[in-house]
Amino acid sequence: MLTIFTPTYNRENTLERLYKSLKNQTLKNFEWIVVDDGSIDGTERLIKTFIAEGELSIVYKKVENGGKMRAINIGTSLATKEFFFIVDSDDYLDERAVEVIREEIVTLPLDYAGLVFRKVEVSDSGIPLREKESFGEDQIDSTPIDIFYRRKVLGDKAEIVRTSIMREYPFPEIFGEKFVPEGYIWNQIGENYLFRYIDKGIYYYQYLEDGYTRRFSEIIKNNPKGMKIYYGYMLKKSIPLKNKLRFLIRLIQSIYYEKKDRRNR
Repeated sequence: MLTIFTPTYNRENTLERLYKSLKNQTLKNFEWIVVDDGSIDGTERLIKTFIAEGELSIVYKKVENGGKMRAINIGTSLATKEFFFIVDSDDYLDERAVEVIREEIVTLPLDYAGLVFRKVEVSDSGIPLREKESFGEDQIDSTPIDIFYRRKVLGDKAEIVRTSIMREYPFPEIFGEKFVPEGYIWNQIGENYLFRYIDKGIYYYQYLEDGYTRRFSEIIKNNPKGMKIYYGYMLKKSIPLKNKLRFLIRLIQSIYYEKKDRRNR
């Protein structure tokens, strides 16, 4: 039914928490694929100890460092299940997550891209840091752009997408760069497919100091072509003017850093 996919880079210190949450699932009808993006810590040794325990179906592949987006493309090529669920290596799942996903998949129309659940931000001790960020309704059939810009459902979300559709929409792989916002792919999928949004929190996360969200300025400097693709795409969408103005500024930044990088070569 489900491929849980984890791209990882030097996350030996957080992977065990994720692994424990997978071992504790009330339903184990899933495979866990881990693409190690060239870690230089003890990640490989740790994953091999997980495999040796024989508790889960685990596929581990170590590749040369190329960034999360390339790792996702590799993960979709390795996946053997119908649905694909990205769970980052510094996050973890509620113990009923897979069971809840299965319950919702049963009624999901065959022409829908997949399911989207809430993510819940937690402290180091696992305590939620804010009030429930509701979708507003128990179930909404919508698209990523509609849900964010018109319905104003702004919280972090956990997407479970048909693997066949993930393969239709691979992330751009840009020489010398490692990042394109995931929203670029979710929004493209939403142009042709609906998602079903379920107002249940099944995914727990924290913003780490060295995570993507905390390092935005560094990311746009190091990945100007990928960011230019994303912001150029978003400027063509029907979104509020204030968002377009912000994206226009980001697009100009991306073009600036791209030209600066070209001059420095």
